[in-house]
Amino acid sequence: MKLSIKRGLLCLIPLSIFFSLPSCRDCDPYSNPSSYAVGAFYDKNNPDQPLKTINFESVSGIGGIDIPPMSNGKYLLPLKITTRQTGFSFAAKGLADTTYIDYESSVNVNGPDCGAYEQLIGLGVSRDPNKEGTGSYSGVKGALFDSVIVVNSIVSADTANENIQFLLDICDASSKSPSRNLVVSFFNNDTGEPKTMRFKSIHIVGKANDPLYTSGDNFSTVFLPVEGTRTTTFEFEYTENNVDILTQQMKVVFNAKTTISDDETGCIFLNGIGDLKLESGGKQDIEFIFPNGPIFKKMQIDRQVINTNADWPNVKLYN
Repeated sequence: MKLSIKRGLLCLIPLSIFFSLPSCRDCDPYSNPSSYAVGAFYDKNNPDQPLKTINFESVSGIGGIDIPPMSNGKYLLPLKITTRQTGFSFAAKGLADTTYIDYESSVNVNGPDCGAYEQLIGLGVSRDPNKEGTGSYSGVKGALFDSVIVVNSIVSADTANENIQFLLDICDASSKSPSRNLVVSFFNNDTGEPKTMRFKSIHIVGKANDPLYTSGDNFSTVFLPVEGTRTTTFEFEYTENNVDILTQQMKVVFNAKTTISDDETGCIFLNGIGDLKLESGGKQDIEFIFPNGPIFKKMQIDRQVINTNADWPNVKLYN
């Protein structure tokens, strides 16, 4: 009898050791179930540190609420657990882009006390929701992202290391700066056709002694440099019938922290000129009609970002 009791106690020793080991009770915090992929943004020309200077107007799941950044500038992107794909929209002031993330699920066991959990794995990315996600994709010209890369295909509670890197082709500020030359083209108000015009002077208000253009030539398109950080007012002096001098002002309102894709190089400026509008009579709009001129009958914004494409005017002026 004593022998059988002794044998029974000996059999319980391995079991007690199994349940008392710390490795069985301490769950791995970085492998806890999570449905958030970590996204970070990088300059592809300087990929050592994540970008923290992108002024996103919004980052959100498509059709979902806005997602705020973490303190390190990275984003927790919530993946829908009821489907196997989630789309995300990234809107900066001037440019926007979308990315679709595909994934699968796997059941893992994290020790007897932690139990089993579902983990999202096999992350893939795509620009097209109808195409299967892959390890990376290249963006198109004029898009916000130069490319998107999966660097860790397993989603976990580790928020320090990203799952997905969004690469931007940031223009080198040491060698290139965004254009500040407003492209202004003239048109016949009756026919809508381009028109060449000769002005006595085109200058920034307050700088009549330093004109941008004078009567030396006819122009159908002029380039007017905006000044300041918010508004610039230009004045046109026009000689009609070689006698009368007519004047008319054009006030342009803009944002100097717009994200733009440079037409010449395709790279991204984070401090471009955009959100262009006209201001007249204390009101802002993209079009004003002046029945009585005196020079232009209509002023119209055609492109709201200042860029390096002379064939796409920012402002159309109708005479």
